[in-house]
Amino acid sequence: MRLARFAGRLRRAFVPGTPVPGLGPGAALPAEAWDSHAAFMAVREGEAHERLKAQWRMAQQLPAAASGQGLSGLCACCGILTRFGDPAAPSSFDVREGLACAACRLNARMRQALGLLVEGLDPATARLYLTEQASPGFVWLQQRYAHARGSEFGLDAGRRQRLTGWFHALGGKGELVEADVTRLPDADGSLDAIGSFDVLEHVPDYRAALREFARVLVPGGRLVLTVPFLETEAETLVRARLRADGSVEHLLPPEIHGDPVSGGVLCYYHFGWDLLGALREAGFRRAEWVRSFAPELGFYGLWALRARR
Repeated sequence: MRLARFAGRLRRAFVPGTPVPGLGPGAALPAEAWDSHAAFMAVREGEAHERLKAQWRMAQQLPAAASGQGLSGLCACCGILTRFGDPAAPSSFDVREGLACAACRLNARMRQALGLLVEGLDPATARLYLTEQASPGFVWLQQRYAHARGSEFGLDAGRRQRLTGWFHALGGKGELVEADVTRLPDADGSLDAIGSFDVLEHVPDYRAALREFARVLVPGGRLVLTVPFLETEAETLVRARLRADGSVEHLLPPEIHGDPVSGGVLCYYHFGWDLLGALREAGFRRAEWVRSFAPELGFYGLWALRARR
């Protein structure tokens, strides 16, 4: 009886939408970071082996554990008490592409990436750029940061119309801008932060994109990336590449990633730890893979890459 009364008080105390002091845009996220494959593997195979293995098991079991009941927690982007996922849809508890906040509708991957991107930045003055404009992440950024910009690629008339409809349905304002991340129109040193979330794996010449990101960032500016990441592999897996005539050579069976409008985009790479070296060669003075395990925030071992110009 005493336990039942205590559980009831807890349920009444949890009111979705309640602000949480110290949480929200600009606040630091709990995370671990490594600047080399060797450093991570030493930890993974040493002192943290059992901890990381247990966390992996938690992530694997979460859909089964949370479906039918739901998951309560704190949204780092909204700064409030919230609920993650849909109790009636087990797939909505996928630890990377699911666990959408009931308020902002951002999934776990996007919440972590945006949190790393805007940490400590002034919403009134920070100059930010996202490589995917027609996205929930950009709409969230646009609504809170005065100088947020984004772009899309390959906007023929039909795709522009479809993507514009999607963008406005999400709550986005203005027209879509077309840009090639390997040839950005921005001036040198004109941006404070760049976010590229699950885009780089679709760019055949991703090294050119990294050089452009470095060129347009101010000294000390930051880049945050999410990509398919092979956390135990030193080298990037090349799935496809372009031939000299522009045709695609598939080295592995084609992998198509979902797109809300066009239906799918070819994935060229699953990145390894060598992406850190590519960033340093491109002009970044510091690069590290960041891992967030914070169940209270709906983060169950998410990876992102953070680099400083």
